[in-house]
Parts: sequence; C-alpha cells; structure tokens
Amino acid sequence: MEELITIATFSNPVEAHLYKARLEAEGIRCYLHDEIMNTLIPAGPFGGIKAQVHLKDSIAAFDIYEELRNDTGTIEL
Repeated sequence: MEELITIATFSNPVEAHLYKARLEAEGIRCYLHDEIMNTLIPAGPFGGIKAQVHLKDSIAAFDIYEELRNDTGTIEL
C-alpha cells in the first residue's frame, strides 16, 4: 500500500468534504481521517479532520489547497 500524506487539517467537516470533492474532481483520491471522531468530540484530542492523499499526488493536492485557501485559512470554492 502506498504511503498517505496529510495535506490539510480541517475543524469544519463541510470544508473537508468540499476540499475532498475538488481533489476527486481533479482525479486525486482523497481520504478523510478522524472525521467520525471529530464529529463526536469537536475540538477534541484528535486534531481535526485530516485530508490525506497518496504520496504521488501530494504536490498537486497541496497546490490545489493553496489555490482554494483564502486569507483566513478557510476553503473557498
């Protein structure tokens, strides 16, 4: 199995899913780690919802994240 890299961490599940949808529209498979735990215990010890991609897709995924992120650090689509 190929290594997964965390590209971004979200406290808001809507933003995490919007980012995942954008990546998958670009053909990049994205996995959301700790999504359920963050929903059960928001701001808990899990550190938010982590958007992870395969190592080979990490540069493209990070470029998309930087493109979507606004000045406040939230995702804009």
